[in-house]
Amino acid sequence: MIKNGEFCIYNGNEYELNGDNDGNLVIITTNRAIIDATFIDEYNSGVYSKIILPNEIREAYEYRTYGIVKGIKVNVEKENEEYYFIGTADCKVAEKLGLHRCDKYYYEGKIPKEKVEIVEEKEELKL
Repeated sequence: MIKNGEFCIYNGNEYELNGDNDGNLVIITTNRAIIDATFIDEYNSGVYSKIILPNEIREAYEYRTYGIVKGIKVNVEKENEEYYFIGTADCKVAEKLGLHRCDKYYYEGKIPKEKVEIVEEKEELKL
């Protein structure tokens, strides 16, 4: 699974960490196995959230995932069983890797998993 963003450990499980418009910390998951009755699915979308206090978090960190293809660093957006879907804003990199323009300043494409080295960076967050 490709991880990008802020995450935390709450009650021994990993959750995505966000803030709401009122400045509250909110944990989010789609995994029903790690929620209890205090989580809500506000939009009936399968995404469960809960407001928590900073002292309830055991650990908080930011994940940044990227890929190396032919020695070139690229963004990794998502994956399926066979491919990583990658992107870049650099037109020269896009040309080298055969990526297609999808936006005025961005290029995307899919690369077989065996041709991509995945790098995850994890940095501790101070709350």
